[in-house]
Amino acid sequence: MRWAVIADIHGNLEALERVEAYLKEHQLERVMCLGDSISYGANPNECLAWVFRHCECHVLGNHEAALVHESLRWDFGGWARVALDWTAERMDPGLMARLRELPYSQIHELMTMAHGTIDRPEAFEYLTEGEAVIKSFSALKTFAGFVAHTHIPGWFSEKKPQGGGYLDEGKIRLAKEDRYLLNPGSVGQPRDYDPRLSFAVFDSEELTFEIVRLPYDNEKAAKKIRSEGLPRTLADRLL
Repeated sequence: MRWAVIADIHGNLEALERVEAYLKEHQLERVMCLGDSISYGANPNECLAWVFRHCECHVLGNHEAALVHESLRWDFGGWARVALDWTAERMDPGLMARLRELPYSQIHELMTMAHGTIDRPEAFEYLTEGEAVIKSFSALKTFAGFVAHTHIPGWFSEKKPQGGGYLDEGKIRLAKEDRYLLNPGSVGQPRDYDPRLSFAVFDSEELTFEIVRLPYDNEKAAKKIRSEGLPRTLADRLL
């Protein structure tokens, strides 16, 4: 079974529409979302509504958690807080109600999903290396853990910890006797100095994980951010 793995859309409708076209072209009907469909970008409602329509599995991201739990907004500063407050003022009440029902983590078949780490999904810590990786593998009860939050595609192998890290565009084969932590990168706000959107395709039968990078109309997405009066940094990041 092939799954599209998307995360960190961050209100970028232009990037999401490009992903949708790819899914249709490649007949990918099962989709999981690892959170943060909102904030930063100019179309939070449209992006979140799409995710609720199309995603079979869906977990809460840190920006979404801060929307539904106002006390968490103190963790955000500067332009991130400006974007979050702007988003909160414009969110559809029905979508907000559905956000409140989302779990911090989810297990489906041989997959565990969280926005941050597997062991403490509600803390929204970055899973990049060292102790965070060790603790996540200790907590992992399935073949693969899918995480996001870094906005950078990556992977870690439990049996070969020195072989993990950044994952470039392309496909890797997974060993059935091993376990993995896999990050699809960001659809709407990549942070690896590649402006192309990033998501992944996981084949649970062939045991492959493929990072897909696609160009999209990032100029249009950036222009919309500027037009809404959001911090220019958020627009410049897309280019």
